[in-house]
Amino acid sequence: MSDSMTKDMFSAISKVTKQWKTEKKKADKDDRLSSKQYACFYKPARITIKEVAYEVMEEAYKKASSNGKYYANARQIFYAARPYILKQTDKSRLDSQYFTQTLLKDYIEDYAPNWKIAWDARGHFREPHTNKAIGIGGIQVEKYIHSWRNDSSFIYKETPGVKIKTDTIGPFCRFNSVLFIEKEGFDEILKDAKIGEKYDLAIMSTKGIPVKACCDLLCSLESMVNIYVLHDFDKSGFTILKTLREGTRLARGAKVIDLGLRFEDIQDLPREPVYERGEENRYYLHKCGATEEEIAILARDNGYRGCAGERVELNAMMSEELIEWLEGKLEKHGVKKTIPEESILIEAYNRAYFAKEMESFIEEKENEFDEKREDTIPEDLLEQVRADLKEYPSHSWDEAVWNIAENEFDSDTD
Repeated sequence: MSDSMTKDMFSAISKVTKQWKTEKKKADKDDRLSSKQYACFYKPARITIKEVAYEVMEEAYKKASSNGKYYANARQIFYAARPYILKQTDKSRLDSQYFTQTLLKDYIEDYAPNWKIAWDARGHFREPHTNKAIGIGGIQVEKYIHSWRNDSSFIYKETPGVKIKTDTIGPFCRFNSVLFIEKEGFDEILKDAKIGEKYDLAIMSTKGIPVKACCDLLCSLESMVNIYVLHDFDKSGFTILKTLREGTRLARGAKVIDLGLRFEDIQDLPREPVYERGEENRYYLHKCGATEEEIAILARDNGYRGCAGERVELNAMMSEELIEWLEGKLEKHGVKKTIPEESILIEAYNRAYFAKEMESFIEEKENEFDEKREDTIPEDLLEQVRADLKEYPSHSWDEAVWNIAENEFDSDTD
């Protein structure tokens, strides 16, 4: 080692150990260390928020759910756990987002408890033709999936009345495609254009990055439908696409088809400047599936602390322009109407024909009934309604009227 290097090393070590040397000389002189000196050199291990949260998590869930009797939402568990965590960590506040989205999910991943947790709805899902819509939350999605009908036996067995449409629930015989939109706010536009009905397309939208419930629903649909995705041309849009394909915490991804916005879609659309923090934006966009020419727009000037570029929103298209562009994309990908196999069509035809017979029969009976309507009304109807409600307090007034009419009809036809 050269003399200069030796000198530099000696100088550096002297600076680092200067305080220790001073305290050591003082201790040698006094033959002891003061409490203040001990505090400088000894720091007890600090308990972390995560460690305390893990200690109280099960108890907090039990408190929020009445020992698992009811569903508990994530924020209820947060409120149950917060006092203990603050006390044990000597903190003045605890961020609810950090608890519900990080600590609680970490715990579930590590211990896989069989808990009934209701996550907040983060979007909506709407079937075509049936007007059935659900929020994208854990309970709503779970109930919706369990309610699906996956065979045609219900079509003819269902009392037809005069309904034109069969009462389907889920994709079977109703839709074979789903359109996922990364943001809410387009639903009314798509309703006006009847996109869902024209293409037998279920429409799904979310607020921000897809959550577990969203991924769970798409995973359940994946084997029965094609899933198409609309997103902004920006880092968030590509992140959403990546999340849908790879899944999120506690849920796996699904096979999805990207409709855009991509490079070829934005050529005539207005752009706006964007700045993203972080030094690995280019690499991340590449992992999300962005091409080199797309990255060159999104992360044009890449520096150590971040990058500047340009982005394009779906909102940059006016409503008519958006509908025309979307229909072109759906046509390009061969999205078609849903037509079941012939045996199901036959069942539906028989149901429809029977329903028309019932409608004709009801009209005929209505004309007959009009002639004797007054003769069938009991003179003490009001008293009978009061008596029914007294005996059955949970009944409504119209249930009481129905019961009275049913009893009168049965006695007349015996």
